Amino acid sequence: MTNRKKIVSALLALLAVWGLWQWLKPYPPHITLTEQEHHVVDNLLVNATPRCIGRYLIDLPENFNSPIGTVYINKNEIEFQRLYLPAFEQRIRLREDELQKTKTIHAEDGPYLKNIYPLPNGMKGVIFETNFSEIAPDSARKLEAHIYSNGVAFKTEIDARNPDATRYQKERERNPSYYKNNVQVKLNELINLLIRLHGRQENEIPKDKGLCFPNGFISGAPGVANEMEDVTFSYQSKINPRLYLDLSTDNFIQEDTSMLERSSSIVNELLNYQMSTLMKGKREINKLAAEEWLTVGNGEDANSGHTFVLNVNEKTGSSQTPGFTIELKHGPLPDEALSQNELIAFWQKITKTLRVRPGAI
Repeated sequence: MTNRKKIVSALLALLAVWGLWQWLKPYPPHITLTEQEHHVVDNLLVNATPRCIGRYLIDLPENFNSPIGTVYINKNEIEFQRLYLPAFEQRIRLREDELQKTKTIHAEDGPYLKNIYPLPNGMKGVIFETNFSEIAPDSARKLEAHIYSNGVAFKTEIDARNPDATRYQKERERNPSYYKNNVQVKLNELINLLIRLHGRQENEIPKDKGLCFPNGFISGAPGVANEMEDVTFSYQSKINPRLYLDLSTDNFIQEDTSMLERSSSIVNELLNYQMSTLMKGKREINKLAAEEWLTVGNGEDANSGHTFVLNVNEKTGSSQTPGFTIELKHGPLPDEALSQNELIAFWQKITKTLRVRPGAI
């Protein structure tokens, strides 16, 4: 065998050994920290407690509080605010007065406020039926619901139609399926949601089936009336304000490919943004199949610093297997208070607590 063939054979053997080692080595890799680095990570993680997001739990430190985000059911946002009952009652009175004074552009579409519905079963709140807008014809309606539960004021809206006026006769004849009064149907749908909507404390973890978000809980088995659930919240560390965690979950998005299956396109995108990969791979977390990708950029701000992403059920999102994404952002860099190794160790400890809330599904 010539020297050249020997060299090629040796290189192939080394490549095979390296490939086998890459295949066999554990993921995620163990991060070795100094005593001081352990202290930094432990300080960030102090008093971690379960937080309920969607139908999942994840343990977050106490310094990650005051989340900001949104909750959508069937693409209708649910707004919430912790209030005293007298303040809620005043809000309702002021809102009714505002709607009473609202004028339509065309007199024939008035009045703007069409009906006021009390909530059933002793529930605190009201539903206003109004025109969709000041300029829309009054066949387009909106149901605006306000409800008070356990110290939390909730508001949500749903679109409806009432084309019963005689001037819509021709439209009803041409398109009877669309020009149909569905106010009562939508009212029932809305009340069904309000009955299941409850205020809660952040540290209060429900035991029943249902969907959680900060300050609120919507009871019910997954897939009730084919409801689309979409919850997204952001947390910022009070100890290190450069550190952010975004948590999101939904029960209807199904990607054709997973994050790791899109590696080539993601790598190209990272190059465009001058970002590089620190590590990526598959993880099993509390019986959840997950994929993660950890990157770092030039660090001019939080968006171009460290970005870590973990996805669950990306291709199989459903009412029984809701998708969940955790995204960490850290910047600007360098951060003298938090090294890259410390950040990765913090990430691994946080993400390994993700699990389906017992009884949620």
